[in-house]
Amino acid sequence: MAGLIPCPPTLFVMTFAISRGVPGAGILFAITMMVGVALTLSSVAVLSILFRERLVHFFDSRPRLFDTISRAIEGAAGLALASVAVWQLTAG
Repeated sequence: MAGLIPCPPTLFVMTFAISRGVPGAGILFAITMMVGVALTLSSVAVLSILFRERLVHFFDSRPRLFDTISRAIEGAAGLALASVAVWQLTAG
């Protein structure tokens, strides 16, 4: 979905380029922005897939570590939720 609606700076540059009589520069800028967004999103997607595979392999080889980390995250999330609830009850 990213890139289907131009960002405000791209619209500004396109409008500015058209008002100055050089619409080609605005279109070139928009294409450059589109290629940059596509490369960034593609890179993030590929890296997340590679990182996921390595992370799954890492935790498959260390099930006890995975269990410990999972319990720690669950405990921290529960403590955070309880803290927010107490804060909301006492603040208001």
